[in-house]
Amino acid sequence: MRRLKIGYISRFSPLDKKASSGTAYMIAQNLDRIGDIVWINSNPPKYYRPLELVVKAIARLFRKKIDFAYTYWGSRILSSGIDESSFVSCDILIAFFSGSQLCNWDTGDKPVIYLSDATFSAMINYYPPFCNLWKWNIRQGIDIEKRSLDKATAIVLSSDWSAASAVKDLGQSVNKIHVIEFGANIDLKYISNRTFIYKDHLDLLFLGVEWFRKGGAIAVDATQWLNEHGISATLHIVGIKEMDESIKALPYIDYVGFLNKNNPDEYLRLIQVIESCQAMLLPTIAECSAISFAESSAYGLPVFTYCTGGVSNYIQNGKNGYMLPLGSSGIDFGKKIKECLESCELESMAHTSFEVYREKLNWNTWQNKMAEVIRKLVD
Repeated sequence: MRRLKIGYISRFSPLDKKASSGTAYMIAQNLDRIGDIVWINSNPPKYYRPLELVVKAIARLFRKKIDFAYTYWGSRILSSGIDESSFVSCDILIAFFSGSQLCNWDTGDKPVIYLSDATFSAMINYYPPFCNLWKWNIRQGIDIEKRSLDKATAIVLSSDWSAASAVKDLGQSVNKIHVIEFGANIDLKYISNRTFIYKDHLDLLFLGVEWFRKGGAIAVDATQWLNEHGISATLHIVGIKEMDESIKALPYIDYVGFLNKNNPDEYLRLIQVIESCQAMLLPTIAECSAISFAESSAYGLPVFTYCTGGVSNYIQNGKNGYMLPLGSSGIDFGKKIKECLESCELESMAHTSFEVYREKLNWNTWQNKMAEVIRKLVD
């Protein structure tokens, strides 16, 4: 029986473990188990980026922002970088992070799955790059995205939060939308159910590339509070390329820095740091679906974070961590971690965190659910 031919439309190489925190790579790997994938590179023309920078610079003169990809002009240019003739040989098309482009492509009669972790509408005034946009930019962006989702045969999103936006903001049918959580972007051979070990010192993991959005200052405050209130603790900071020297110099900070998953040595270093910790402290103030939450659960690390965006699809209070209300301080996080440690709940959550990973925050589960969506469309 002939295997399905899946057109994987993405600007990210299927071999790049670093792009989108490794998600593009893991999606490609799992789609390849469902059928034969054909990578359809959607990189824009070379002149797109310089033009985008000019447009953004002009916007800054007026103390505003422009998301060029979600303007009619930018969307058309961005879309022109693809070879539509490559669609012909495919049985189905999967457009990954292509909300501003799909509306301009001629996909013929091919079934199309739109795959993303958020909608443009949900990001407005939520993620920093989408704050303070021109009103006309917002109007055009919503129109572009709605036309893209209207063109899709099915929509696969990674959280209930983004799915709700697709229905409410973009008029999509709930019957067309499928919520499938992303998995941990760690090779299976490195994952195992670990034993919780605590020897009078608590090692906390901060894993993210954006210091402000991921709540870095709050994590530092929480770690300081723990040390001042009888809990010896270290915050291991991974992913941040540049760090203020005053923070790096703090006695309870271990600055690991950015680690590239494409580099085997740095990849193993990342795994070693994760394995050395007992919990993750990542008070992110804006989040679609943090891959690091799935990775922490895979290693039995309960996560302490905010209840925001798509987080509730990845964290279950009392099972693989706790979500605190937005606005909670570093002291609030410190108190919650101390409470869980002293009540032995941190140890029990180490076991149930792995269960959450095994039940839904893994790529095998994603693959099975996606395969079902694909089969229904192709059949």
